[in-house]
Amino acid sequence: MVKIIFTTVLISIILTLDVYIWYAYKSTLLSNPAFKYAYWLVSILTVLLMFYPAINTNLTLYPNYMVVIFGFMFSVIMSKIVMSLPLILDDVIRFFRWLSHIVSDKTNASSSIGGTPISRLQFLKNTAFGLGALALTTLSYGIIVGRFDFKKHFVSLGLPTFKSKKPLRIVQISDLHLGSFQKKDKLEEAIELINNESPDLIFFTGDLVNNRASEAAPFVEILSTLKAKYGKYSVLGNHDYADYIGLDISTEEGKIAWEANHQEILSHHKESGFDLLLNENRLLNFDGQEINLVGVENWGGGRFSKYGDLDVAMQGVKENCPTLLLSHDPTHWQKKVIPHAKQIDLQFAGHTHGMQFGLEIAGIKWSPVKWKYKYWAGLYSKDESHLYVNRGIGHLGYPGRVGILPEITVFEIKSI
Repeated sequence: MVKIIFTTVLISIILTLDVYIWYAYKSTLLSNPAFKYAYWLVSILTVLLMFYPAINTNLTLYPNYMVVIFGFMFSVIMSKIVMSLPLILDDVIRFFRWLSHIVSDKTNASSSIGGTPISRLQFLKNTAFGLGALALTTLSYGIIVGRFDFKKHFVSLGLPTFKSKKPLRIVQISDLHLGSFQKKDKLEEAIELINNESPDLIFFTGDLVNNRASEAAPFVEILSTLKAKYGKYSVLGNHDYADYIGLDISTEEGKIAWEANHQEILSHHKESGFDLLLNENRLLNFDGQEINLVGVENWGGGRFSKYGDLDVAMQGVKENCPTLLLSHDPTHWQKKVIPHAKQIDLQFAGHTHGMQFGLEIAGIKWSPVKWKYKYWAGLYSKDESHLYVNRGIGHLGYPGRVGILPEITVFEIKSI
């Protein structure tokens, strides 16, 4: 019921936006019958499609074409929002122009009531149309090309506690969100890119699914083909706990459903060949170099559920050895990892996706997500502690990537 009310309110806002744009262009662009009918056909289809997730109780049953359709629907809505901004500015200017006429008494009553209206500024109308077209084209490109345009990031990092002469090669992936992925051939392509790196270790830093463990079932066999010489390790992310499907865990029925989902997610990690770390650690041996590998359950700042316990996970770690931490949320680093009594050399995180939208070119790295997360993509360092935030390999919500591409990170850990 709540979803239906929310959807109805959202549709009302979108229809208001449609009417606003219609009145701006009805005498020019939309005076053409073909454009007019196409405009309202797209608007009506958008409204009808928005009711689908509101009435569908099983969000894991979206076929691939529906994910793409929702993506284009989102692109259309966003392009209209972008398009409306210059039009709003135009109306503000028109209002003050009208007010100026009234104050200076250079117009009569009929001009403000029924006479010659104050026209829109043509350059703002053209700007609005151009921005809307650019937004629609860019977001559509992100769906068609960007979401599967896998990019490898290579990171070389020296650690003072790492004494092996042979560099340790690690591949990190994060945020698969298999409920949105849905194309097995594209996941197989990503797996091949990873295996081609011949990694010593593979780390997966959480968010296997969007909402339910069942989303991962069709992909377990593919994930099991990931190969690493010294093992594959993983942790859970915030989306792996069924916290977003409305289960009331205060009831017996809700507890049972939550636990069943949790056990299924654990089994998917195991069947995929991952050693899932649940607030625990492993002592690895690489070429005679002992390494503490620590993994915590999800711990995030703000409203996110805090299942992680770093103190418990760090119990028994070996002194004077490199300590690598798998923890999904980068806020963990600043709030818990850096202040921790024991040295943690490097945290591997994900979570932000780089918002799946931004700019990374010629040394420029920007995304709106930086307004929410201080550490949102790439390598960060403070004293002798480091954090790497993976941009994610999957997608959530908007099924696309613009500027911030799906990431496979290849690390070379070496002595200094």
